[in-house]
Amino acid sequence: MLRPILLLEINEVPWRLIDRFTSSLPPVGEFFVSSRTLTNVAIDSGHLSPWVTWPTFHRGMSKEEHGIKNLGQDPSTFRGTPIWQEFVARGHSIGVFGSLQSWPPIDPGPQGFYIPDTFAHDASCVPKAMEPLQSFNLQQTASNGRVVNRNSLWSKESLKLLTRLPRLGISAGTMAQIAAQLVSELADKTRASRRPVFQAILMWDAFRKLFDPLHPPAFATFFTNHVAGVMHRYWHNVFPEDFGGRYAGHPAPYLTTMELALRVTSRILADSMEFCRRNPDLLLVFASSMGQAAIDRSDDHEGIGLELAEFDKLADRLGLDRRCYKQLLAMVPQFAIQIEDQSTRKRTIQAVRSCITVSGKKLFRVEEIGPSLSISIGLPKRSDIEQGYFICGEMRCGWADAGIQVHYVEPGTGYHVKDGAMAIYGRGIQPDSGREPLPTNLAKGLLMDLAGLA
Repeated sequence: MLRPILLLEINEVPWRLIDRFTSSLPPVGEFFVSSRTLTNVAIDSGHLSPWVTWPTFHRGMSKEEHGIKNLGQDPSTFRGTPIWQEFVARGHSIGVFGSLQSWPPIDPGPQGFYIPDTFAHDASCVPKAMEPLQSFNLQQTASNGRVVNRNSLWSKESLKLLTRLPRLGISAGTMAQIAAQLVSELADKTRASRRPVFQAILMWDAFRKLFDPLHPPAFATFFTNHVAGVMHRYWHNVFPEDFGGRYAGHPAPYLTTMELALRVTSRILADSMEFCRRNPDLLLVFASSMGQAAIDRSDDHEGIGLELAEFDKLADRLGLDRRCYKQLLAMVPQFAIQIEDQSTRKRTIQAVRSCITVSGKKLFRVEEIGPSLSISIGLPKRSDIEQGYFICGEMRCGWADAGIQVHYVEPGTGYHVKDGAMAIYGRGIQPDSGREPLPTNLAKGLLMDLAGLA
């Protein structure tokens, strides 16, 4: 008998974070003490990125096998079958909400839904009524790179969305919370750091509108990055002891941001456990494809960084025709474009790779996979950045003239590690606090076994 699964993809959560806050969040404590606990162990070699480790989790194969390396990568270059397509192939409905590398949407079957991730190439969704919300998501992703853009909410997409919010399931309570957040930012600028958390609140409302626990899809996902983003920037506010005495006696203004992020996670778990009470056949799975831990960048980060914010300007400086490429979404410090013509793509790669700093260091790294290019901007020395320009051939290019923004930022204090939390909850699941290691490429098989599909 097929058993439906709801997979909560709470990105990059380590057990240490859960342990620190469990006692203050009763639904979190109830969920994990009643679950079979595991530790996802990322198997992918080299640099760990969620847009690589989640496909490993979904497809049951390493990055060398599935070939997924970058955001914006052409899906025709992906190998293997994501778990939700296994259900579709067997005639079952699915519900995908935000899972990484899930674009383009496919037919999810009766009572199913399919909302791709917030780096999708376009806003197409199933049902189509979700597309205004997805357009807003994509606009927010494009507008908020290395730092939060406090003006990004006021856009054509957001104004279109306002009138549709109730029909999308966005509650009056959520809208009141967002209004209170915007007012609070006027008095305390640090509160702008909370905005990504509110994206998770919005998306969970929309998910609840689509997901019927009494008649659920055979397999459903809900992805959120709201905890991971806070950890990257403000780990030192949560775990100051990881940095010796550096932060002793310092204020921790962003600890409340983490507490808010975890209260949202607690609400998601509480709602999901209620789904299981209403439908005892439903299995609930919490998963992170990897985790985070403290990182000390004080020796190699000089408090300044670069963001390639407007590729069009760089293209103009390099003599590239704007009509020859399509801009895609990626995560800072990456930028992604698609160029169908091979010779044009080769010229673009050569032009971008020719850019150097004043001291002669390469400014960009370019990776080509199919028609897509992933362009990563480096972190030059502060002395190079403060020259105000870089060199391309015989030409000096000012940062702003080339669409490159200079940010004065504190280095992040949390970064990726292999171990992430995982737990399985539902009728017949024997609670187990052992946190047994599970390589990420085995997660797909485990979930299919739990569903009765293997």
